Amino acid sequence: MTSPTTSPRGIRSVRSTDLGHRLELARQRAFVGRGEQAAAFRTALTSDFASTVLFVHGAGGTGKTTLLRRFANEAELAGRRVVRTRRFHPATSADTLVAELSAVAVLTPAEAGASLVLLIDDFDDLHPAEPWLREELLPALPLGTVVVLAGRTPPALEWTTDPGWQELLSVHELGDLSPAEAGRLLDRRSVPRDQHARLLAITDGNPLALCVAIDTLSAGGSDDDVRLAVAHVVLQRVVGSLPTPAHREALELCAATDPTTEGHLSAAGDATELFRWLRSLPFVDAGPRGLHLRSFVREAITFERRWRSPGPAGDPPAGDPGRLSREAFDLAVREALRSWRRPDLLATNPLTSSRLVAESAEPDRVVALRAVLQTAVDGLSEDPRESKGHRAVLATYLGGAPTQEAAAERLGLPFSTYRRHLAQGLTVLASLLWWQETRGGLPG
Repeated sequence: MTSPTTSPRGIRSVRSTDLGHRLELARQRAFVGRGEQAAAFRTALTSDFASTVLFVHGAGGTGKTTLLRRFANEAELAGRRVVRTRRFHPATSADTLVAELSAVAVLTPAEAGASLVLLIDDFDDLHPAEPWLREELLPALPLGTVVVLAGRTPPALEWTTDPGWQELLSVHELGDLSPAEAGRLLDRRSVPRDQHARLLAITDGNPLALCVAIDTLSAGGSDDDVRLAVAHVVLQRVVGSLPTPAHREALELCAATDPTTEGHLSAAGDATELFRWLRSLPFVDAGPRGLHLRSFVREAITFERRWRSPGPAGDPPAGDPGRLSREAFDLAVREALRSWRRPDLLATNPLTSSRLVAESAEPDRVVALRAVLQTAVDGLSEDPRESKGHRAVLATYLGGAPTQEAAAERLGLPFSTYRRHLAQGLTVLASLLWWQETRGGLPG
């Protein structure tokens, strides 16, 4: 057997080797979930009437490259000729992309007998040549060819509104692993069952974050070591580089305010443009009340920001109502709720030096902060209009649910409905506490 080679035309041809075979077996053992996508690909391989172009999209770290590797292995076992394009630099010119991709459609006589499976990863980087690929390259491929395109963002409207591509194209969003799928991965990596809830709470089932958490835990890392390692890789690989400091500030505001509207972004710059940019990110969901950052990204941004700028050590000074901005105050409320069972983290929360805590008769600031939060959460239940938000906040933070999925199940709600109730509850709770912080007492 020969080793994988890259031809002068820039196309990587997937072949197996003895070492590669062992490598592939290890990858297969670690592969979990993605049943819907795998079924669609197998159907495309075997049926003349199936969609023969699959478009897989999802945020960084969801396993698109791993899935394409799985597809390549299955296609080779089915006797298909597999071609994977090499990774292109985003700044590559359209002419260069066209020249290199053109070679894909040319098969040698020895290759012509096997139907082609073309796998194109990092499809976002091919944007300059996308119209040519859609209108010229793909239509010229032989019948029986199966194509998989994988990128972070969904297909452009030119794909989904064209009657021809509507029939041939099958679009699949690759989300995070479900709790059951993530549990299987943890089992296969020999993670003790009593650690599962802890890692799921940190990673929310994102495959990349989960693998990093497993590796850090296996190396003897503490809870904070795991959170920091996950935060670093999420910011590097999922979030990536940001265009300007204003975009970074907008993302941090989105992490602090759920849901986020244009009004929340006015302090960062052009609120309309920043809101549009946030909405385009694959790890941001748009809802009827605004934008929602995926929980594992919010966790990463929040923890990394706290790591860069900790809470002061020792006994903090008396509170100053003007010390925190509204956005920073809302972020501190959410951090305090997430740290409900961690006195060490609550001790560094900015709210320990707030007016809320300073006016308490309780000398222990952590105890005082917990009492303030408990009172505010209880206050939500007194308004019938906020009962749903109260139940969601209570189940998620004070009730000890290991994950948001578990909290939704405990409440008997669909996950999307639960998230909506939780977002509303957190918004009202933060507003009540802000009123108390800046004006004293609760609003009548």
